Amino acid sequence: MPKILFIVSEDWFFRSHFKALGERARADGYEVLIAGRESDALAGEQVRVLNMPFARGGFGPLALRRQIRQLQAVIDAERPDIIHPFSLKSITLTMLLNARGAGRAFALTGRGYLALSTAPIWAKLIAWSFRNMLRAALDKPRSVLVVENVWDRAWVEGDRPLPEKRVVLMPGAGVETNLYHVTREPASPPIVVGVVSRLIRSKGIDLAVAAIKQLRAKGLDIALRIAGDSDPENPEFVREDELAQWRATPGVELVGRISDVSTFWAGVHIACVPSRGGEGLPRSLLEAAACARPIVTTDAPGCGDFTGDAAGIITPREDIGALVAALEKLATDATLRQRLGGRARARIEAGYTVQHAADQASHAWALVLKR
Repeated sequence: MPKILFIVSEDWFFRSHFKALGERARADGYEVLIAGRESDALAGEQVRVLNMPFARGGFGPLALRRQIRQLQAVIDAERPDIIHPFSLKSITLTMLLNARGAGRAFALTGRGYLALSTAPIWAKLIAWSFRNMLRAALDKPRSVLVVENVWDRAWVEGDRPLPEKRVVLMPGAGVETNLYHVTREPASPPIVVGVVSRLIRSKGIDLAVAAIKQLRAKGLDIALRIAGDSDPENPEFVREDELAQWRATPGVELVGRISDVSTFWAGVHIACVPSRGGEGLPRSLLEAAACARPIVTTDAPGCGDFTGDAAGIITPREDIGALVAALEKLATDATLRQRLGGRARARIEAGYTVQHAADQASHAWALVLKR
């Protein structure tokens, strides 16, 4: 039985985002191994979790050396046929170790902090080095780039386009449509705008808070409900003093981490994803669309690509005025909300389910196994 090794930060992330890929790999005849921090999130699944207690940060030379040694020991012992790393950190580790002949499917699920125009010079240097390393790695046999939007592909390619057989476009993690229910809007007023996100600056939640303040000052009965918690391992996590200011803002509610996303979206009228960039294709955007909620987002890669003209309204990044106008337009037009929400759900069914994601992943594995 051939082996596929997924490399992730934590096992719970694989379960929440890419469980369908593990199931598809088993259906395709692979033994599934997962290297990442273990928390028993995958207990009972037909996979083997190899505990790799490395932090998502830790790009320093000593930390990288220790983590490469840990992963190299796994590669040497298990001899996987395919290595499938997710995210910048896992891809970096995979590029720096000896794959022992394994095919490599580099899954770039967004560029995060490194993609922001406001990132410091050291982050820009890391991004430049990473891109050059990845582009060189993709020149080697049995290596494929898996991306969630065309902009990340263009960034990796630079001025040297990759052959089509070296790139697979994946619809994010996809969503399992039977878990996300289409419901009627809640009673109004107020009109409730929802955000589901980690509380980090690149998600632009502060922009949504500012927009709601302006709309309420204009007399609109509108509220903002934010689901998610802080992520202290991320260099741009929102600090407690700013969270306290949000909580003290009239019309703004922080509900923390949620387990039932479908119920959350059933309680709101509009989904807001005011991203500053660095996304691959946000899972929260797909989940809101699966629940037939209209979307207000930005032109950040991934966000604008999915939404287009059919599923919502796209605004320029960092443009609070445009965000205010988009939210006001949807808040005052129930017919438009229903039309855009219906189109969002149809878009999911047409190409953004977990089955679509698994099909593309399987295609990537087939490509890297060709000699």
